[in-house]
Amino acid sequence: MITRLNIALAIVLLLSCFWLIRSSNEARGLFMQLERAQVREQELQVDFERLKIERRTAATPLVVEDMVRQKLRMFNATPGVTHYVSDSAAAAASGAAPAAATGGVR
Repeated sequence: MITRLNIALAIVLLLSCFWLIRSSNEARGLFMQLERAQVREQELQVDFERLKIERRTAATPLVVEDMVRQKLRMFNATPGVTHYVSDSAAAAASGAAPAAATGGVR
C-alpha cells in the first residue's frame, strides 16, 4: 500500500515538474515578445518624431516656395512677362485660330 502511495506521489511530482517547466518556458517566450514589442515601440516613436520634424520643416515658406518653383514650375508674376490666355471658342469666333494653335500665348 505504501509503495502505491509513493508511486502516485512520484507521478504527481513529475507532472507538477513538467507543468512548472512548461509554464516557465511560456513565461520566457512572452517576456521575449514583450521586449520585442517595446523595441518596436521605441523605433516607431523615433519615426513619429522624425516625421513631425519633417512636416514642420516642409511647411516653412521657403520650402514651399522652392517646391512650387521646382515641381510645379511656377514663378512670380512680373509686368515684363505677360501671358495671354484665350478661350478657344472665342478665338475661333474672332478668327484668331493661329493664336489658339500655339497655346494662346502671344
